[in-house]
Amino acid sequence: MRVNYTTYDMRREQDTINPRTRPDIMLLSHEDEGDSYHPYWYARVLGIFHVNIKHTGPSSRTPHVQKLEFLFVQWFGRDLAHGAGWSARRLHRVGFVPPDSPGAFGFVDPFDIIHGVHMIPAFAQGPIDELGKSIAQRPADDDEDWQYYYVGM
Repeated sequence: MRVNYTTYDMRREQDTINPRTRPDIMLLSHEDEGDSYHPYWYARVLGIFHVNIKHTGPSSRTPHVQKLEFLFVQWFGRDLAHGAGWSARRLHRVGFVPPDSPGAFGFVDPFDIIHGVHMIPAFAQGPIDELGKSIAQRPADDDEDWQYYYVGM
């Protein structure tokens, strides 16, 4: 999937999102400003899908089949115990939301993606063991996930 975005110097660029090679994305957060406010949410794309739907309910606007595109993602959660940002001179650190949590996986509209993001494994923290084998693991990472990742700015 390709995502168009505007660079800091007002030029047009394009990112390629691929679940096998470049799966990490960023979106605008929908959080209220507060102590733990962060402007972005991060996710790993597990699949890119489209379905042909026909809405026939009472509020239907068209009798035609329409194509709906969406992404299946696993969400990252920020490590709030890790001081990060420009003032702390450290990159933000995220980890996967535990898979048994209700919001660990979800669906994203491709139009909500800002662009791809580079996640750097926190090698010092080590890999995560309790997740076990899952579809979220990438062969490029030897089928293991890391405890935390740093968000490349």
